[in-house]
Order: sequence, then structure tokens, then C-alpha cells
Amino acid sequence: MKVSIIGGSIGGLLTGIAMQKTGHQVDIYERSATAMQGRGAGLVVQAELMNYMIHQGISSHQLFGVPAAQRQILNGQGYPAYSYDNDTSFTSWNYLWQQLKAYFPAANYHYNHQLVNLQQTGKIVNGTFADGSQIETDLLIGADGYNSVVRQHLFPDIAPLYAGYVAYRGLIPEDELTAEEIDFFANKFTLYPYSNSHLLAYLVPGNHGELGKGRRQLNWVWYLNKTQAQLKDLMIDKNGVERQYSVPATFLRDANIAELKTRAQIELPEILSARVQQTQNPFVQVIVDMAVPKMYQGRVVILGDAASLVRPHTASGTAKAYEDAAALAAVLTDHSTLASALQRWNTMQLHHAAELISYGRRLAKGSGLGQ
Repeated sequence: MKVSIIGGSIGGLLTGIAMQKTGHQVDIYERSATAMQGRGAGLVVQAELMNYMIHQGISSHQLFGVPAAQRQILNGQGYPAYSYDNDTSFTSWNYLWQQLKAYFPAANYHYNHQLVNLQQTGKIVNGTFADGSQIETDLLIGADGYNSVVRQHLFPDIAPLYAGYVAYRGLIPEDELTAEEIDFFANKFTLYPYSNSHLLAYLVPGNHGELGKGRRQLNWVWYLNKTQAQLKDLMIDKNGVERQYSVPATFLRDANIAELKTRAQIELPEILSARVQQTQNPFVQVIVDMAVPKMYQGRVVILGDAASLVRPHTASGTAKAYEDAAALAAVLTDHSTLASALQRWNTMQLHHAAELISYGRRLAKGSGLGQ
């Protein structure tokens, strides 16, 4: 079967690899004109995805990411109040994307293709891109994220809804930390919970996937409640452009950065406040909720963030995209017709997404975050 995937991010690549592994002819169409870089920071990776990538030869235990054997919970003075064993590997958006992109055939990955329209006629889906080029395919899969064009075609009234809080994020090169600071964070997942907020930190690979000591980065994420008015102000970047779901690194206004650092001095223990102070280019992600009533219509499918959004506290966003992709490839092999396969897949994945969405909301509520 000829499969066309809209969106060449992590979800699109995972879907493309899974579909190729089961014998389908796959092409990925990415709207960016060049290789994607700097889209997000640290990622907590679930064991299922890590094991899949290792089993498929995409990565290896040694190269997958930065492990952490311990989780430490800090008190108000910045000292570990208690700790326990932790079995998690941390990577970064850039590094994971680079590994997947290197594995997927370059000839089947097409940059600079912005989908603007699609139509279904019988057993064929036609897609039209902004440059006027067109494709015909047996199955079109939307893996194009928050602002999915494919989802807008299927469900024009559904869009992400603000959850009432944001995540500030930052990356600090390891060589900018002292030996004592590195020792404090290395091989650990650090968490500081306090009233209506929490901050977490862990080491991730360097910008180009470096895993050696001294070449990694410290990733931190700080969740803070924001009113609609505060959010509107925060989303206006340094060029006066109003952003929708994130303000990337180097685009936050100086006033917003100053406010963040002042708040860090007031609310965070020194070991964490100092990390916020020394971060040159913090960025911000808006936390949103979204779910669709159905993940397909005819021969058009949406998955990953194009279909549902889960709170980052679940550490399941990337894993959910993998599970959507792997399950889709499996049902297409197991069922005799496309219609029966998609019906079964839709039931399974909607149920899974609903559980994750509910779980994420419970975690946020327990931390005093959001609506």
C-alpha cells in the first residue's frame, strides 16, 4: 500500500519506520525547508520506545541517551529530602529526531512540502501542497502536530485549549557548571515540588548528540500558572509577534526573562535559582489539552499530537506517537480490510489517549497547576 505521511517530526518518522517495516511504500512530507533543529529540549523516554529503537537498530543502549539511576526530591533549602532508585533514560528532541531521520531513507523524506488541501475519491486520497505539487496515495496519515492541517480538514472545530499554566524551559551546557554542580545533577532526576508549582532537572545529550562527560547539557523545566491576560503578554515575542503555543529560545522579550529570573530568586532554592539565572535563552511552552472524537475518516488518519495532546507530566507524548504508529502498522497487517483495521485501531488508541489525558490532568491537579 502507498502511504503518505504529513509531518516529518518525531511522530512522522516513527510512523514512517513502522509502516516501512511492515512492507508499505512510505513517503514523508515535511513543511520545513531544512533539517529541524532546536525544537524542544529534554525528553523523558518510556522503555517501550527505547526498546523498539534498540531492537530495530536505530540506536543502542550506549548511544540512546543519558541514564539516571536515582530520583531526588529537594526541600526548600535545595537539599535532597529523600531519594529512590530511578530507571529512566533522558534524551533531547534534537538527538532523537536525528537518530530517526538518519534511519529513514533520505529519498523518501521530502522537505518544503506544506499541505494546503486534501480530497478523498473512492480508494484514493489526493493531497495538494503550497507549491502546487500534488500526490495520490492509498492512505494519508497526519502526523503534523498541534496545528495539524489534516486534523483541521477532518475536524475544523477542534483545536488545543489552554490548560491554565505554562512550562518554562532551559538548557545549560555542562561545561558552564562547576564540578560540584555537575555532581549534584549527574545520574539523577531532580524534582523540587512546592505550592502550585514544581521544577525538574536532568542531563541530556549535547546539541549534536554528545554523550561524554563535559559535553552534555542540563535541562530544566519549571511549571507556573498564568492567567489568560498573563499568557497573552508572555506570548508576544521580542519582535512583537504574538505566538500561539510556544515562544522559542532567543525570542522571549527581555522583560519576560527578567520577570522569570526575579521569580526564581524569590521562589526557588539557590541550586535551582542559579540555573535559571545562568540560562542564556530560556523558552516557554503553553500547556494545552485536546482530543478528537475519531482518529480517521475513510483513508485519512491522524495520530500523535495531531489527534490528542497529553500533559507533559505523563512523560508520554513521544511514547504515545510511537504507540499510535506501531499499533497502526500492526492492525494493517492483522486485518483483511483497511476499514476493519482502522476501526479496531481507532477504538484502541482513543481509549489509550483518554487514559493518558485523564492521568495528566490528575497529576497537574495534585501539583496545583492549571484549571
